[in-house]
Amino acid sequence: MIKVRQKRTDEDTFLKKLRPEVLAPWPETGAQCDLDEAVAYQKSLPDGKNFTKALAKYRAEGKIGLFPRSGVPVVEREIELLQGLNEVGVRLFPFTTDSYTRNLRLREAQSGLEESIKTGTMKLNGYPIINHGVKTTRRVVESCEGAFDPRSSRVANSFVGEVAFASGMTAMPNSFFGWIGGYDKLATAEECIETAQYLGRLIGYYADRGVIISTDTHGWLPNGVIPMYVNIATQIIEALISAEQGVKSIVPLMNFQGNLAQDVAEIRAAEGLFRKYLDKLGYADTAIPGIIGNQSSLFAFPQDVGNAYGYINYVAMAAALSPVDACSVKTVDEAIGVPSVESHMQTYRSANWIFNVVRQQGIEFDNAQVAVERRMCELAVSAIIDKVLDMGDGDLAVGVVRALEAGVLDSPFSINVNVRDLCMGARDLQGACRYIEYGNLPIPDEVRKYNDEKIREREVAEGRKLGYRTSIADFWTLSRGVIIDPPENLADENSEDVPADIVAAIGKNPPTIITGTVGVDAHVIGTKIISKVLREAGFNVVALGAQTAPEEFIKAAQETDAAAVLMTSLYGMAEMDLQGFRDKCVEAGVGDILLYIGGNLGVGKHEFSDDEVKFKKLGFDRVYPPDAAVAPSVINLYEDLRARGRL
Repeated sequence: MIKVRQKRTDEDTFLKKLRPEVLAPWPETGAQCDLDEAVAYQKSLPDGKNFTKALAKYRAEGKIGLFPRSGVPVVEREIELLQGLNEVGVRLFPFTTDSYTRNLRLREAQSGLEESIKTGTMKLNGYPIINHGVKTTRRVVESCEGAFDPRSSRVANSFVGEVAFASGMTAMPNSFFGWIGGYDKLATAEECIETAQYLGRLIGYYADRGVIISTDTHGWLPNGVIPMYVNIATQIIEALISAEQGVKSIVPLMNFQGNLAQDVAEIRAAEGLFRKYLDKLGYADTAIPGIIGNQSSLFAFPQDVGNAYGYINYVAMAAALSPVDACSVKTVDEAIGVPSVESHMQTYRSANWIFNVVRQQGIEFDNAQVAVERRMCELAVSAIIDKVLDMGDGDLAVGVVRALEAGVLDSPFSINVNVRDLCMGARDLQGACRYIEYGNLPIPDEVRKYNDEKIREREVAEGRKLGYRTSIADFWTLSRGVIIDPPENLADENSEDVPADIVAAIGKNPPTIITGTVGVDAHVIGTKIISKVLREAGFNVVALGAQTAPEEFIKAAQETDAAAVLMTSLYGMAEMDLQGFRDKCVEAGVGDILLYIGGNLGVGKHEFSDDEVKFKKLGFDRVYPPDAAVAPSVINLYEDLRARGRL
């Protein structure tokens, strides 16, 4: 039975029942969140600290604000970073909390914070805002010019919002589809909506007392190469859920995916679609102060600095030609760890140069392709939202739950176990994102016809059927400086194939392999690809997915007599997660199991050779860098298992 409803939470329930539960996990910080005092503090802040007003000012002046991420654990280092960003004109700060905080693992966050202070080496991949608390975080907010927009995920979202707003931050994503798509492995749609309703009600409480706090919508992040239709539709649904709770300022966050006409068209379609449904469903007083462009956080980022500048500056160019009012770009050293202050500054100088030079020319980028892409977007997004409303008999929250169960809302490579994962995409000859499998998405016939024609054009040109391998290959193209792979590379499309003789040998007596992403890391694509290649090679695979505790790997190995564990990690904190892991394997009676790990294995700039030494000391047999191909690791696995007599 579906219990969640699209209905504003009454104030007594919010204040007397829900808030005490939210603030309980870290009592010292919870006690600092006095709403009356926080409202007064917010009113004392200058307009430049208010995200809604700051973004609206960029729009009024026809300028583009930079919207870079920040967030390191040590306060003094964070203040240094923010003041450096001020020097290059940054006044909007998406503020990253660390992965332990996002999952309310506050003792581990405290340990990482203390170790960071003690050693001077950043052990957390963000700012532990709950542990720092209101007084300390106000120091950060007051240290620079600009408005703050902190990031969290579902488990800690409500508590992070309480501390953030009491500290003077004035925006926060309320994007429950982002949790479903990329951050929460087990949560149901109802749990995600209820969490979003809490933050919306908290923001509504401030709004009722004259303090406008904005929420930026992220929607269902497109983990694969697909159009932005589901992303935009789910952003609008998030906006409607928030508006019902009293939110008065909504900011769409639109992703750039590499085809200029499609990127510009989808951004131009977005605000009208937001306004259409906000007005239609009774939230005409909810404002849209601006739109933020975003370099898609999910596509692979170039490790080469020259290519990284190219990628960044494409995003800046697309932003300058689109009606966005701020833009988030990654730093040139994004692929190798948490960025340095200097790389932030160099990156944003480069992006600002393009913002200013292009925007000041008043170029109107418009052609027939832009018009067609805009129409396709408007038709598809409207069809998806209308279907969700129909499935809920007019109640949006109920419709979301039913649509997710049916695959009417769906996206590939999502972290959440409740997602159908029936659709898939690839790029067309111009690099625009299309569907090659629709699953149960309610895409209108006109859009399907256009989409299918563009896919057929590429299939004819390349003489092959586009499928899973194409989808994976297209995910990586931008990082290599191409929009689609050139024809001469087609011979390499089977580069992830394991040799036939090895597949035959494995198939005679296939061992069991455990795969997963360790700790609270939400990056799931790598482990899904590894699991698929292992299965195709003939292994029995137990895929644990993302956000897998070390103890879960050991339990699965015990239960299945597994021959090896292949872990991935991209969030930089695996070393903390895996202290004593080999010893725990020995204690559990699986001490001879092969252990492999690969990915981004440290926070900050570091050498892979250092990672390799660290993880071999932790008992891992093989360690791989983030750009390692899968097939060679499977061949390594075959060779290691043969040497141990397991094959």
